[in-house]
Amino acid sequence: MSEGLKTTVTLEPKIEDFVRAEVERGPFNSASDYVESDPRTPRARARHAELQKGIDDIEAGRYLQLDEAFAEVRARLGLKPKIR
Repeated sequence: MSEGLKTTVTLEPKIEDFVRAEVERGPFNSASDYVESDPRTPRARARHAELQKGIDDIEAGRYLQLDEAFAEVRARLGLKPKIR
């Protein structure tokens, strides 16, 4: 196996803090380990799971038509119903 390309990356402070926190709480030994793990994967799985919940709700009939949803939001906020 060939030796990988070594590259230095400078992160914005906000991203650096995020990566540092992921290393501290996760199974990563270093920022390099985190970057090499393809950090999009956990987020992609979480998004997929949320989308699947929505699909499951629709298939089970747990949804509102858009006008019903807006009417419910208006009622919860104490706003007048929209006049057509």
